Amino acid sequence: MRYGPDDKFWVVVDPKPHSTLEDLVFEASLRDLDLQFKGGLQIDENPTLFTDRQEARLEAYGRLTAMRASQAILRAGRENPDTRIDRVEIYGADGTLVFAADIPQEVD
Repeated sequence: MRYGPDDKFWVVVDPKPHSTLEDLVFEASLRDLDLQFKGGLQIDENPTLFTDRQEARLEAYGRLTAMRASQAILRAGRENPDTRIDRVEIYGADGTLVFAADIPQEVD
């Protein structure tokens, strides 16, 4: 597929602590993206381009979920320093397990 300076696509960036889904995914063109970088967008925010809006939103949701899980794990560790978290599970609104990950122990 060919893209010119004003053809639109979807951009997803990494979340910040108080980001919402709408903060992470936006429609842009090459011209718009140039302005985003001039306005402060950094490559370490991992901007990723998508042609499909739904695929971009799914990616943004995954990044947001991962960041929130990470924050919860860190918070739990600070609040309960003797407790070790070794597994994360995320359940959908209907109670179905949608994501599970084991967290390996740190190697000293």
